[in-house]
Amino acid sequence: MAKVKTTDVTAKIVDLLTPLNSVDRQRIIQASFVLLGETPITQKKDDGGGDDKNLNNDDANGISRQAKNWMKQNSITVDQLQQVFHLADGNAEVIASEIPGKDVKSKTINAYILKGISRMLSTGDSGFDDKSARALCKNSGCYSDANHSVYIKAKGNKLTGSKDAGWKLTAPGMKFGADLVKQVIGGND
Repeated sequence: MAKVKTTDVTAKIVDLLTPLNSVDRQRIIQASFVLLGETPITQKKDDGGGDDKNLNNDDANGISRQAKNWMKQNSITVDQLQQVFHLADGNAEVIASEIPGKDVKSKTINAYILKGISRMLSTGDSGFDDKSARALCKNSGCYSDANHSVYIKAKGNKLTGSKDAGWKLTAPGMKFGADLVKQVIGGND
């Protein structure tokens, strides 16, 4: 077999990644490492303190202190979050290419949970308004005008609140949200 030159491989990869945006490029590289059985690349500043010190840094990606505790409890890294949420300027926006779920009903509930997680990441409070959650459902293709209200009534113990008062994740909802993040990135075994 002919020896492969590193520079040739690099040139091919750069050609393939050039038309994509930065988030997609990073996702592809991280996914490639996972598929190859390699340790994912971290984009943390090396402060000599390890992962916990970086996670506890108040300026790290604008993630709230409450979210950092949630991440630690659920073994979720910043790199994993960045595959599901765009973290910038103290905000977390859901960017998952697809909301997990076997049908529109479960995808709708999961979208609401991911919305709560995104708010918790940026503010420390998992409360959110119905309008923004519906917008996420519409953008993700899991909004059913005729059945949306019926789907939300099947939320179980993961959410509390109402359309008018707004929603908030419960403790089971926070745990389920962590599982959703892992599911989106393929981390569930």
